[in-house]
Amino acid sequence: MNIGIDANCLIFERAGVGKYTQNLIKNLLKIDRKNQYFLYFSFLRHRAKREKIIQDFLKPKPKNVTYKILPIPARWYEFLTVTGFPVKKLIYDEIDVFFAPYASGIPKNGFQNSVVTVHDLVFLRFPEHRGKKLTNYYLKRHKIAVQNSKKIIVPSIATKNDLQEFLKVEPGKIQIIYEAADERFRKIKNNAIVNRIVGRYFDPKLKYILSVGTLEPRKNLKTLVAAYAILPYTLRQEYKLVLVGAKGWNNSELYQSIKNLNLKDDVIFTGFVLDEDLPYIYNKASVFVYPALYEGFGLPPLEAMACGIPVIVSNDSSLPEVVGSSAILLDEKNEEEIAQAIKEVILKEKLRQKLATRGLEQAKKFSWEKAAKESLKVLEEANK
Repeated sequence: MNIGIDANCLIFERAGVGKYTQNLIKNLLKIDRKNQYFLYFSFLRHRAKREKIIQDFLKPKPKNVTYKILPIPARWYEFLTVTGFPVKKLIYDEIDVFFAPYASGIPKNGFQNSVVTVHDLVFLRFPEHRGKKLTNYYLKRHKIAVQNSKKIIVPSIATKNDLQEFLKVEPGKIQIIYEAADERFRKIKNNAIVNRIVGRYFDPKLKYILSVGTLEPRKNLKTLVAAYAILPYTLRQEYKLVLVGAKGWNNSELYQSIKNLNLKDDVIFTGFVLDEDLPYIYNKASVFVYPALYEGFGLPPLEAMACGIPVIVSNDSSLPEVVGSSAILLDEKNEEEIAQAIKEVILKEKLRQKLATRGLEQAKKFSWEKAAKESLKVLEEANK
């Protein structure tokens, strides 16, 4: 079987979908030597630099893998897939199954056997966060994806339910395949290395409450900041709030809130953190808090648990599926409840240890190898 994959996310996406694409492809190539894989990229600029990223990712390159660079910019390719342009005119290989790790990768006029991963429908749950123009664009892309795919992979029951509710997709067409924390996320005992890496971003001597995610309204960081502000003064003196993540959209209210609460010296923004550095920042945290309004899966809480850090999350969307009974689940809109949970985890040693131990066990239930095996089965079913 010849499997074609839109692999552009390996180059252009550093966060959620990029991590998903990287880990899934890596593990598919690890477990499957029988099928032939064709990885497709589209770009014109910075060819040498980008091709090196691809080559490094594929080292050592398996014999059953070919990568091809379509000589058009990624945006042009994405535009063509919406217009109904026959993508086969760009891709000459005999492809049995075409897989897109994200909705925008499925062409309107593409391959008979296609599989797509739909990560979430946040743009329909919270259209005000993206604006009318972007919401309509994402809706159009997702309609094309679900209509032109034989199978749809989703990372949670929550996303499956959303597909059925908003886009009326038949449940038999949807396959739930859970994601996982990368193997880098683990307990690290070498404190000297941890301090050295953390020191690249802020003072490693600090104690801190941690949250990880793109700075956008869906992550609900404004409420987290408000919760931090009502912690007892002695705790705020001892613990900083560290927010890890690249700037998203509509985050001006977050910065204004920090200013209004006089927390400028207490809240630390690291910006985007390199994947290889992130486990060290998790390891040194006292508690991880993730009050997101909505998640298709919610990888950061799982990464934190894999590092042995006690976790507090919102009791919404997919997050209860991810953490099970291994974290504190709460009302993400209730800043007092969040503050109380943070205070209890910091002050109660037994609670902290219980959450850390349970979290490590919960994280072991998820693996990218398992996800790859289940995804390969879906690809094979799509070829029947």
